[in-house]
Amino acid sequence: MSRKKLFDQIGDLPSEQKAVFWGSVAMAMSVVLPWYSDIDAFRTGDTYYGLTGPLYLVGLLFLTCGVVMAVSLLNYTVRDKVERIFSKLSTFYLMAGGFCGFLLLLANSVYFHPKFGVNISIKESRFGMLLALAGVVVVFVGAYLLRKRQVRYAHLDEKLEPLVEMPEMKSEGGADVSEREERRHASVERQHPPIGMRIGSSELHNSDTVRQDSLL
Repeated sequence: MSRKKLFDQIGDLPSEQKAVFWGSVAMAMSVVLPWYSDIDAFRTGDTYYGLTGPLYLVGLLFLTCGVVMAVSLLNYTVRDKVERIFSKLSTFYLMAGGFCGFLLLLANSVYFHPKFGVNISIKESRFGMLLALAGVVVVFVGAYLLRKRQVRYAHLDEKLEPLVEMPEMKSEGGADVSEREERRHASVERQHPPIGMRIGSSELHNSDTVRQDSLL
């Protein structure tokens, strides 16, 4: 897929899905940025990325959720598989956003616990953690708005009435509509026979009159 086609496809997304897309991109990008750093009592420190350190599994799950959400908005095959499982995209995005928020809470609660680490004097969150948190918030808000729009459109579809009402072919008095129409046409033809039939009957009457005159 060319870059122009990719950006055109992103631009065609509704605003709610754009929010989910860019939030998931921010989530995926955050794992390659520093999440947290520490300084020990010897004035030496370490910096951990989302995919490194003792909590790398959290970063891996975080990356997987972000990639799947972003791809599901651009690839129809992935979108169909997600909709088969969760019935609606908004449901999947809400669940994924909530799960990623739980992962961030778990990572920070473990890392900033006083028993985590030896001789650690300073612990800090870095830019990657802030970007991940912002991405989760944007995804959750976009998914919530998308859910509201889907529910609103579902209620509108239920209230819409068909523009053209088709006649119901129900039986009345033991005969259905088609039989009653045939009977009506037959009675009209008996009362007002076609022109050809009237001409033929008049000619037959004239020929009978001439024949009677010739006999007389």
